[in-house]
Amino acid sequence: MNDELNASIEMIQRITGASTKTIKRWKNGTCVPPESASRLLRFHVLGDASALLGQSWENFYFRDGLLFIGEWRRGLEPTEIRGIFWQVQQVAGLQREIRQLKQELERRSEEIDVLEVKADFYRRQVALESRFGMMLERTFA
Repeated sequence: MNDELNASIEMIQRITGASTKTIKRWKNGTCVPPESASRLLRFHVLGDASALLGQSWENFYFRDGLLFIGEWRRGLEPTEIRGIFWQVQQVAGLQREIRQLKQELERRSEEIDVLEVKADFYRRQVALESRFGMMLERTFA
């Protein structure tokens, strides 16, 4: 909590809405700030996203209008975050389309298999009828 309290009294007052007297007691350690105030200060002063958004946001920080992710060296601008979101949506749409196309391909492949069986049957029929026709022609000729 000490790092958050290094901010000016005015800033802490603007963030938490606490009185100057209360903030001075927090700063000199005679009173402990409520958890909600502590979280707000960690978020606003330190940029710690997990303070308000929960443990899954650990190592995510907001500084100078950028979102920093613990493992990355540079922060992301809002336009970059929107772009990433758009790309993720586009990838999800393409994956959905790929699944549908695979299903359609499987369905068409099954249709082709059925048609190949029928074509083979008709080829044999034509060959049999052709032999039968030749036998009849020899017989009656």
